[in-house]
This record gives sequence, structure tokens and C-alpha cells, in this order.
Amino acid sequence: MKLKQGDILSGMVLEVKAKTAVINFGHYALEARVLTELEVGEKVKVQVKGKYKNTVVLKVLNRHYDGEIGDNSIDVRV
Repeated sequence: MKLKQGDILSGMVLEVKAKTAVINFGHYALEARVLTELEVGEKVKVQVKGKYKNTVVLKVLNRHYDGEIGDNSIDVRV
């Protein structure tokens, strides 16, 4: 999966663990360290904020997406 800053992805939470969650983004399922509460079956929309030390940083968008970025974020290693 090639991601670039500003990309917006829609996914569904498949599994929630203590500090991580598995999110399905279409043909890709990624395990992400989460900094916000997610629930299995929840649909999320995230924006790629950039890369830091081989980690892709994603920001969870507001549940009712209106173009603004929410306060919660998740980090994904790809």
C-alpha cells in the first residue's frame, strides 16, 4: 500500500486489543497502535499525516466528516 500525506482512507475496525486495533482498509488490514477508543465493527475515516521513523501517522477524522481533522490519532507501522 502506497500512502502519501493527505490521503484519506476509510476502514472498518476488525479487532481491538489493549493498545492496538486491526483496521481493514479494503484489500489491506493493518494493525495500528491506537490513541483513541475504537470498537469492533466501527467504521473509521483517517487522513495520512506523514511518516516518522518508518511509521505512518494517521489522524482519525471526525465521525461526521466535514473536512476538519479530529483530536484523536492512530499510528500505523507499514
